[in-house]
Amino acid sequence: MPKRLISTIANLPKRSTMKTALIPVSILGFACLSACSPSSETNKETAKDTTAATPAKAEQFDYSADVHLDKYGVPHIVAKDYSSLGYATGYMQARENLCTLAEQIRNVRGESARYLGAGPKHKYVLSDIAYHSLNLVQRAQQLYPQLDPAMQDLLRGYTDGFNNNLAERNSPEEYPSPCRGADWVSPVKVEELLAYHMDLAMLSSSRAFIPAIASAKPPKAPKTEEGIAGGEEKVAFHNPELNAEHVFTSKGIGSNGWALGKDKVSGANSLLMANPHFPYDGELRFYQQHLTIPGELNIAGVGMIGLPGVSIGFNENLGWTHTVSQSKRFTLYQLELDPNNPMRYRYGDDYRDIVSHTVTVDVKQGDGQVQTQEHKVYGSHFGPIVNLASLSPNLGWNPKSAISLRDANLDNTGMLSHWVAMAKASSPEEFLKAFEDHRSIPWVNTMMAAKDGRVLYIDGTQTPKLSEQAEGYWRKASQSPKLAGIWRDGAGAILLPGNDPAYEWQATEGARQSGLMPINEAPKALRSDYVFNANSSHWLSHLEEPLEGFSIVYGPEKTHRSPRTRFNALLISNRSAKKPAGDDNLFDIEELKAVFTGNESLFGQQLLADLVARCQAAPQQNIGEESYDLSAACQALANWDGRYLLESRGAHLMREFLAEFRVPGHRDLSDKLFANAFDPAKPAMTPGALAPAGEEQDHILLALARAAKRLDDNGVAPDAKLGDIQYIAKAKGLAPIPVTGAYSWEGIFNYSQGRTRNRGLSELALADVGTPASKQPFSPLRKRQTENGSEAAYPVNYGSSFVMALQFTEQGPQGDMFLSYGQSHDPQSPHFVDQSKMFSQQQWRPIELLGENLPSVEFKLRANKPEA
Repeated sequence: MPKRLISTIANLPKRSTMKTALIPVSILGFACLSACSPSSETNKETAKDTTAATPAKAEQFDYSADVHLDKYGVPHIVAKDYSSLGYATGYMQARENLCTLAEQIRNVRGESARYLGAGPKHKYVLSDIAYHSLNLVQRAQQLYPQLDPAMQDLLRGYTDGFNNNLAERNSPEEYPSPCRGADWVSPVKVEELLAYHMDLAMLSSSRAFIPAIASAKPPKAPKTEEGIAGGEEKVAFHNPELNAEHVFTSKGIGSNGWALGKDKVSGANSLLMANPHFPYDGELRFYQQHLTIPGELNIAGVGMIGLPGVSIGFNENLGWTHTVSQSKRFTLYQLELDPNNPMRYRYGDDYRDIVSHTVTVDVKQGDGQVQTQEHKVYGSHFGPIVNLASLSPNLGWNPKSAISLRDANLDNTGMLSHWVAMAKASSPEEFLKAFEDHRSIPWVNTMMAAKDGRVLYIDGTQTPKLSEQAEGYWRKASQSPKLAGIWRDGAGAILLPGNDPAYEWQATEGARQSGLMPINEAPKALRSDYVFNANSSHWLSHLEEPLEGFSIVYGPEKTHRSPRTRFNALLISNRSAKKPAGDDNLFDIEELKAVFTGNESLFGQQLLADLVARCQAAPQQNIGEESYDLSAACQALANWDGRYLLESRGAHLMREFLAEFRVPGHRDLSDKLFANAFDPAKPAMTPGALAPAGEEQDHILLALARAAKRLDDNGVAPDAKLGDIQYIAKAKGLAPIPVTGAYSWEGIFNYSQGRTRNRGLSELALADVGTPASKQPFSPLRKRQTENGSEAAYPVNYGSSFVMALQFTEQGPQGDMFLSYGQSHDPQSPHFVDQSKMFSQQQWRPIELLGENLPSVEFKLRANKPEA
């Protein structure tokens, strides 16, 4: 077992016999002087007496922190310094989420195949090859000394706290259930934790290319690798199947974010709505925490496991949220190869060599033995060669060309320091200075609301600085139908010629690294009314005053917005049919919360009435040679309330109808659905109105007939309650939990989605999303096996995760929240489902304030650093 930390505590009290005493105080290296239920008066007194008796001794410990634990498992940590804060955060996160970080550390080490074998279609081998190629751990080891000393302390403290929690477990059988008994769980080194942060920074860039990096091979190279099993798997290894949305876009991570200033609110100085959309399972789940260093830091909110900080949250003076940006965190370069040698590419007037290096991967065999394999990986001066042949033969490594990747988030070690600086800010000016000083936010927009009544939008992500020639080239080339699959209406990637130095990233100052966009060229707006984002580009951060004239690397301007962005724009500007801010056009905190829980929809307001009228006028439709009666479907839609509540009937029929018009890309829905084309002067209202019927058949009603028949064929009534067929199947053996909400392309605020390919790499405690229920590729209807047999439904694994409605008054911050999946990644923990049930019923819970009104001290953490 791992070596424990060295403690100087003597005469420790005996271990509590209460069921809630989770921490054995007899273990050296960690003193839990109170591990008790907040409701226990006896133990409350013990905590009080011990606290009073130890202040003089506290300074002898390297790590000293008190943890107040609320009934939802949220730690409120008061630490003496950054190292102690890191220690307490690492320790508390590991209590129920130890497996979550341990799994990711195994990945960045490149050791998955060593413990799990090659995996299906060599998944783990490919992962290990790529991570060894990226060399993150070694790079982190070199970069760690360059961090601010406080951040070094925070990271080292975190690893010591995490490792001490691990050391207190007597065997792998005491691990949380997702990794119980696993042989791949081991202590974490500080450079490995930093490597994982660097990996997270590349979540929507290099990490999406892991199999493409590992499988790139010259065209004349053999299509198999020594040691790889035979048959069709050889081809799968050479050209792994990739998902274009996963590779080219940020599909699988998203958000809504609102900041409302003094000119747009009543009863407060400002309001903030945080609504990130992240997976309900895996390592990208948020963890709530309240972190305090008296006189230095006081921040509450959420971050990911492995981050000893808050990435979305608030302090006494301001709060912020993030949405995934449409900016381009990488560029692809198409290399023009030497006709006589596919290992050389033209660059200007010369040829350069494609370089290779060999990585070794340990692979567990069927008999349990571990075999060491050697694999070559390749790169240009831009970065790794990537194999995208499964998306298009032209994007593979062929005799004429190859694709190389350059990542703007490579070696981004500053996320944590940037978030800490934001957390310490007391004004919009100080908040902006965090962006100027640290310049490390990787892939998210930021919306901030301040106590002084001002609000801010900024896309401070890591993006390349392109030359005018490169900008002009891509603005024109991206409109080519041949490149539509890469650009994807602006949500996708940039592909540039790799044979001309004019397409290189430009030398810059004022950025994290030369070649990146300076922060003073980023889209931003400081206002007193409102700003918002819903994953479209910066352009429509304000409906009346869009942001224009920025680089194409931040995404397109004056183009289609997604249905969700359109509805956000109508809601925040109070122009939707239901006027959520009321007649005064000013939001108060309750009206803001109702935006989320109301579950209204764009198309329920704009298309429903006309669709019902057309359906009732011509209920008999032909699907090919078959006649289909739409009468029941017409009635179901007529009775639908236009919302996606648990009690809403017929919402899923509208969903299946809209699915008939789905197209890839950020536009989401085909222009064939609408009568009115997109108008950049009316971006929230267009495209709109139902398209007229064709001469031979009404394609609108044909789509509705196909949707209704699809439900019929799968035994789903057109007027079923949404809560009966849409749910989270969190883990095997647990009852499904119904949830509200809908898909982004349905034009909603509260996002609930299934069948989403998880951008995370976790395979632990995954939600059950079933298999496709039909051949319609865009239908989200799925088949799941239950105790009662197979059923068709909409199992959810992604969407509204952390939701925060926050207001700032002269008295400070106050708000309510949801954490849809709870604090724990362990299905055997009560904190795995407790908040999911509250989320199901749309039952807000108050956010613990930043003052002294906290639960009793649950743990007193005192420890010294381990010996070298």
